Amino acid sequence: METFAIQEVGTVIGAIDRSLQVRVGSGDYAAKRAVSCLVEPELGDRVLVALHDAGCHVLAVLDREGDAPTRLVAEGDLELSAPAGRVTVTAGEGVRLVTPAEATVAAGKVRVAAGEGSLAIGAMTYVGERLVAQVDRVKTVARSVESIADRWVQRLDRAYRFIAESEQVRTQYYEVTAKAAVNIKAQATLVSSGELTKIDGGQIHLG
Repeated sequence: METFAIQEVGTVIGAIDRSLQVRVGSGDYAAKRAVSCLVEPELGDRVLVALHDAGCHVLAVLDREGDAPTRLVAEGDLELSAPAGRVTVTAGEGVRLVTPAEATVAAGKVRVAAGEGSLAIGAMTYVGERLVAQVDRVKTVARSVESIADRWVQRLDRAYRFIAESEQVRTQYYEVTAKAAVNIKAQATLVSSGELTKIDGGQIHLG
């Protein structure tokens, strides 16, 4: 059975839950927002209304006074798809993604370019096969740092460590090789071994 609709221009005069109250030339009606009308109507908006036997629907928001933000709202899930192209979101004053649930990014490659960045995460886990970082300067402040690795290699021009209290090294084999000199200064120096202590050099000075 065919259903004919009459289109009129009206004004939103109220909203209760998902129902809108619109006023057109023929009277006031309770209307639903059409699925194709993604812009959420606000009070005072001029809207295009379709009147038909099954009820009344707001088809589009035509005009809005003031500078209230435009909200795109969908009842239920919303998908943006461009199977043969790309999707670009452009904003002059910023972009925000807000959700109390999980946000997921799945892509073959992810690139982020910014002049300045900030990241605040309560707990973070990184799992990957390789991590390469090239930076000019790194500063880390932490109450506790623990590193576990099968192999650790550092290549530095200069290294400085300032330890306020104590340092302990526990290893099966410990070797220090210096091309020029090794200088150890302390109020007291204790060297002990269970079997053998050997000092070998061209000259040995004690005292």
